[in-house]
Amino acid sequence: MKLKTLVKSLALTAGIAASFSSQADFLDFSVDETPYGGEVVTADKLNGGYFELLSFDDAGNFTATAFASMNQLFGNDGTANSSQIGSVIGANYSLYATFTATGTVMTPGAQGANSSLSAQSGSFSLFLDPNQDTTADVNSPSDLSMTSDDMLLGSSSNLAQNVGLLYGFGGVFDFMFRDFELTADGDTYFVSPTPFYMSVRVDGDFDTIPLEGEQLVTGDVSAVFDVPEPSTIAVLSLGLLGLGATSRRKS
Repeated sequence: MKLKTLVKSLALTAGIAASFSSQADFLDFSVDETPYGGEVVTADKLNGGYFELLSFDDAGNFTATAFASMNQLFGNDGTANSSQIGSVIGANYSLYATFTATGTVMTPGAQGANSSLSAQSGSFSLFLDPNQDTTADVNSPSDLSMTSDDMLLGSSSNLAQNVGLLYGFGGVFDFMFRDFELTADGDTYFVSPTPFYMSVRVDGDFDTIPLEGEQLVTGDVSAVFDVPEPSTIAVLSLGLLGLGATSRRKS
């Protein structure tokens, strides 16, 4: 990626983050890995990768479906990797998430963008895969295989503040889900903080794409907790960072 493009992408991602009221800070959380040969470990970030299918119609509407693998836990403000904090994620079990959104496209877009996407509805779900055998169809990310042993840890269908901005050099998006609620299995995995009701922020960037047909987007994904103000319960922030996505080819 050219330096100028990278600087623009970083600046744009920072600008979008600043436009939302809550700012992400690292917040420690604990997960119980004893059923998978590990221990209770303290971390502050989940990390992995994602692919997303964006579909556009001729009436200015879009749908998005994504599959994200999150097979690393980080600690020490996101600087210590899984092995350094004693986690067995990625070795003995895996986590993954699914994401959907439906909305409209506006051209010209908001915040000076060439075009922008605004979703009216969507969902987010987080799963644990003990046998690490679940796969998703790249042409249909919601079509999963080998899920019989998987556990739903939590989900949300309350899509709140969100935006997707497309510029000449690429695009970025920031989607916030509220009322992310853990299941009984989620309560046994995420053992602190309690209660564990959250909002979920999904961010990312991608190559410049035509707003027509089906477009595949890939990138990185991270999840952190944030407490924007004392009265707010922990916030889960999915950062689909994908700063290298502008150098990747879409299939």
